[in-house]
Amino acid sequence: MRRFLFAVAALAIFCMATPALAQSARATGSVRDTSGKPLKGATVRAVNKEAYPSEITSSTDDRGRWAMVGLRTGTWTFFAEAPGFSQFQTQWLVRVGGTAPIGFVLARDLGPIPNALNKNIQQQVVAANALRDKGQYDLAIVAYELIRDQNPTLTTMNLVVGSAYRKKAAQETDPAARRALFDRAIASYTAVPAGDVGHDRAKAEIESTRTEAASR
Repeated sequence: MRRFLFAVAALAIFCMATPALAQSARATGSVRDTSGKPLKGATVRAVNKEAYPSEITSSTDDRGRWAMVGLRTGTWTFFAEAPGFSQFQTQWLVRVGGTAPIGFVLARDLGPIPNALNKNIQQQVVAANALRDKGQYDLAIVAYELIRDQNPTLTTMNLVVGSAYRKKAAQETDPAARRALFDRAIASYTAVPAGDVGHDRAKAEIESTRTEAASR
């Protein structure tokens, strides 16, 4: 009888553990800059408040690759960051054996640019960056667009505006609204004129945005 009860208990424990094991998934991907160069030592964080652990961190190798294991299946928010680059985040569906690789493209943080902007504009950019970093993307976009409209020759601000729209799109759950935000990001990148110092980067950002939008 004791052996029977022990076997039943062991079977019950195994049955309870099996679903947990089945939910364990992995995520992989890469982090590159807008020129396609791999970023070594970039940090990637996955956050899901409903999971345990609720946050998992990885860093990239020499080829810009990263990997995580032990993620619960479901939607996670992924953050990628590297020194000198703007942070980027996106939501991604994690599945057992079927999670699509996540390729991050990080842009250089453009503001403030020493010796390129006058003091007043630098202060405005710093204030707008603070709003962006707090996740207040609507206010940040308004601030960035005001700076751009008041300084037409500062065409690289279109890159910053496009990046802000993409960050907001990453948090949007409504498909139509998210698509509209990606379209606005592409429109901002397209506004960088040919021959401008940021034109090649703008083209790379357009392709990256289209890829991100198609993966949703």
